Amino acid sequence: MDIKSYTESNREAWNEVNPIHQEHNPVNLKEVFLEKGYSTLDTPITEVFQRLGLEGKQVAQVCCNNGREVLSLVNLGAISGTGFDISDHAIKEAQELAEISGLPCKFIRTDVYDIDLNEHNSKYDLIYISIGAITWLPDLPKFFNIVSNMLKHDGNLVIYEMHPLLNMLPLEDEPEFEHALKIAHSYFKSDPWVSNGGIDYVGHTTYEAKTNYSFSHTLASIFNAIIQSGIHITQYEENKYDISCTFAHVEKEQKLPMSFILIGTKA
Repeated sequence: MDIKSYTESNREAWNEVNPIHQEHNPVNLKEVFLEKGYSTLDTPITEVFQRLGLEGKQVAQVCCNNGREVLSLVNLGAISGTGFDISDHAIKEAQELAEISGLPCKFIRTDVYDIDLNEHNSKYDLIYISIGAITWLPDLPKFFNIVSNMLKHDGNLVIYEMHPLLNMLPLEDEPEFEHALKIAHSYFKSDPWVSNGGIDYVGHTTYEAKTNYSFSHTLASIFNAIIQSGIHITQYEENKYDISCTFAHVEKEQKLPMSFILIGTKA
């Protein structure tokens, strides 16, 4: 399959699940974003943004889902925010949240591989990529070249993601599961994961879902794609806490890296 076949299938899957996420979300985002300074970002990544400084900066997030993190970044001090996502339903929700909150945020429905660089070239001081984005990307070099083009000179890339080692572990409801630290899958898996079991990570419901495709990427493939795009990696840290809402049973063991934060600067 080509890139577009993968991403269009995933667009349908995300359009299908976003209403389910809205139903199960314990937080009413339409209410909380009326509060000045409200943020959905956790403490570790908030501290990163505070250290980098958001004041006066134009920020963007690729694979922004319903825009809650873009809105949070503006509430924390960014001058404006732009979010890009492939899901029509998620972007509609994001636009509604921006209108209700009155925050200077813009949301664009697009495949990230189709972002218009004539409009967004060298436009952003900071680009954020958060949990669950990288796994949906079949071509990392192409993706990070787009991100690099969107950044201003000396602009920052910030990634807050699940550690790819976790792709080696089966989930508790999978037949391969025996115990939390059992390795069942290759770290170097090159073919996509194919699923019809749904992607409801909010309510953890299962349903007969539209087919979606996700991809395992090694740290080397992530690092090399970033470096080759012209972004210098200036900080990388690994953490023992889970941000995926999936591996709490592994987090209890405190033996594996669960997530990472990466900071880069465009040369």
